[in-house]
Amino acid sequence: MDHFVDIHIGVDAKTGEPKIWSYPSVTNFNIIFLGGSGAGKTHTIHHMAANVYVRGTTLHVIDIKGDFAHSNFEATGLGHMLHPEDFNEIKFNYYQDGCSLNPLQVPRTEEGGGVVRTIEYVKELVKVFNPQSGPKQLNYLIEILKTVYTKSGIDHDDPETWARQSPTLIDVLGEIDLIFNALTGGMDTTTVADIFKAYGQAKNQAEKDIRKMKIDEEPNSAIEERVQEIRATLEDTLKGHAAKLINFDALTNRNGARSDWEHWSKETLYSLKAIIQGMVDSRLFTGNPSKPKQGKINRYDLTALSPAHQQVIMRIIASQVFAMGVMETKRNNAFNPKYPAHILIADEGKHIKEISVSPISPFNRIGTEGRGYGVGVWCGVQQPDQVTKDLLKNFATFFLLKTPDASYQEITKLFGVRPTLLKSLLPRENLLFGTGGPYSLVNHFR
Repeated sequence: MDHFVDIHIGVDAKTGEPKIWSYPSVTNFNIIFLGGSGAGKTHTIHHMAANVYVRGTTLHVIDIKGDFAHSNFEATGLGHMLHPEDFNEIKFNYYQDGCSLNPLQVPRTEEGGGVVRTIEYVKELVKVFNPQSGPKQLNYLIEILKTVYTKSGIDHDDPETWARQSPTLIDVLGEIDLIFNALTGGMDTTTVADIFKAYGQAKNQAEKDIRKMKIDEEPNSAIEERVQEIRATLEDTLKGHAAKLINFDALTNRNGARSDWEHWSKETLYSLKAIIQGMVDSRLFTGNPSKPKQGKINRYDLTALSPAHQQVIMRIIASQVFAMGVMETKRNNAFNPKYPAHILIADEGKHIKEISVSPISPFNRIGTEGRGYGVGVWCGVQQPDQVTKDLLKNFATFFLLKTPDASYQEITKLFGVRPTLLKSLLPRENLLFGTGGPYSLVNHFR
């Protein structure tokens, strides 16, 4: 079974002829499923997803309501096509057993925009996570992100470094603490880091030696003597820093430019820390890394998250799916394939519109650029105004199901379908199927 084997959509309600479809026969990999509540939209997506998956495409399903587990496909009558082992469950929640996505992960291809685009993307993500984030906080964040990438050895102008392990929001928190303490103490961040490192190493060494010496049943006097030795070493290190910082030359001759952060507001920095701390505490960005698998139905279970956090995670998923397609296409030198390697499915398309204001948002990029990289997006929406204009212009396949009469005028305007055809639609019985030409009334997947 491959993509050159047609998928049987259903039977033309007027002629009785079978309606077939395949990816090689359409201009791009994007599909829209439009239908009101109870019209059979999810049922239709189930059938299309199962048929496309068994032909060799990796699926990435964003599941907001819990409609795309194996049991749901089985209930639709697709148990003979899909099995539990076909699914890779990626569950997000606010607990330790949940999965996470790292928004600081730098895409390893130039199309991802490198460090510069990733920093801009993280800034937008923080704004979505906390709408109260102000311009000053976000400007501080940009400078901090530049620093953590530099410390991780990742250089925007050297794409070979993009493959190195990316920093995380925990690294951002650490840098904020360094700057805050440097501002408070009037020191440079390197010195602050060295002081904290020296203290941490001394404390860890003392605790380790105490445990070992107690196990060996050494007397308390010997243990106390060992702790004093470690403390003396720490004191010598701190004295060295004091001598470097507090002397005539250091206090009177400040050669070189001051760091930008030396003029920062501690209050603004502290409020930024609270925002990033909230993101870390959610465990959505620093927990168990999600691991999508090739050749599987990767189900991103977002049912336990708030709507705002669902949208944040959706943005990251879309960005990473697009990056996967670009990387595989370049690695295999397989540009403009006849069928997709990856399909991103979002049944609740209204969320896509909320997070796709920019033409270069991840979902819009898949819709407009994905064809060349073997990536497509499927959107399920209840109303035509729940999808962005950029995506509307780039759907090659249309499944239009029953919608409320009040939406007919807008559907006619956007999709070019006659109102008389819309009136022929019955919930869960038929749909209007099109691939750029005239629509056919089809009794589908029955």
